[in-house]
Amino acid sequence: MRCRHPAHLSAPEESVELYEEEAEHLGPEFDTTRHACRAAILKSPALHYLAHYSSGVFDFGVDALGDPPPAPDALPGGSRREDLKRLGRHLTFQVTALDRALQEVRTGRLIRLVLHTEEGALFCDSVVPTEHVVGLVLDHAGAGPLFGHPAVDEADRAVAELATALRAELSLNSLNPGGWETAEGPVPLPGAGPREPFVTAGDGRLAECAQAARAEDLHVVAHVAGGEVLTMVDHLGDPSLAPFFKQITVEARRRFYAGFLRELGGLVTKLNRALRPVVGGLLARAVLDVEMGAVYYYRLGPGEYLAGATIDQARVSNADDRLSRLAAGLTPFGP
Repeated sequence: MRCRHPAHLSAPEESVELYEEEAEHLGPEFDTTRHACRAAILKSPALHYLAHYSSGVFDFGVDALGDPPPAPDALPGGSRREDLKRLGRHLTFQVTALDRALQEVRTGRLIRLVLHTEEGALFCDSVVPTEHVVGLVLDHAGAGPLFGHPAVDEADRAVAELATALRAELSLNSLNPGGWETAEGPVPLPGAGPREPFVTAGDGRLAECAQAARAEDLHVVAHVAGGEVLTMVDHLGDPSLAPFFKQITVEARRRFYAGFLRELGGLVTKLNRALRPVVGGLLARAVLDVEMGAVYYYRLGPGEYLAGATIDQARVSNADDRLSRLAAGLTPFGP
């Protein structure tokens, strides 16, 4: 592993100290990728760390963590940077496993994973199936939980833009990770309007979930507690969404979400075990962003969460905001 000494790099209004580390196998073919990562951190002060992985192997990292460089005789492991490298490698393998699980619903491959804790957030965005960038935002100012913090959105956008820029190097079009490119004004779906949702399960939060779900963006909303889906409503059968069902039936997709959203709590628990020692805090929000939409998780309390899905990539950001507002207005479910 080769390390570069910290260097002051000038941004338009400030000087930022970056630390870089690169694997021994790195060659000049990575030069433009490394430059793009440095530029991303300089552009977004919310980002504290970026790393690049190929087939789960660490290629290089650049950060503004402010941690001292390792001593020349230091043994591997033990530092925060080493912990982040291992966590990034773990996440790239998790993305591969999740991608396989999500293939059943015919919404394309997993292109972005957001893990948002009470103290920070980690992003893993895919450039191509074997190439990922991992970004981190931390609460250095001690301002409290980052739930809903604008720094998370800023860093999320920066990593998504980086992944898109790296795809452009390969003459590939944008996958619009996060739906950020269309968040300000998605084109209305022809025929979408106020209709009653389909109810799979109707205990607990039925009124709130039914009000949040709609054909325009947030197509599925579920309330899960104690390992059971207490409420699930959807607009998957809305006529405006018919073009999204050329490869799968509405019923098949509905069954998939009912099972996957129930199992999402167990998946989040496993991710939280890996994330918490490095980033801190409980996992409060997770986004599994695929080529055609996303699946969302919002923690409400122990063993209780809201989950949702959209099948339209242009509306990933809008649907996320809508479920976030619902989660913020709910208190943990009780007897």
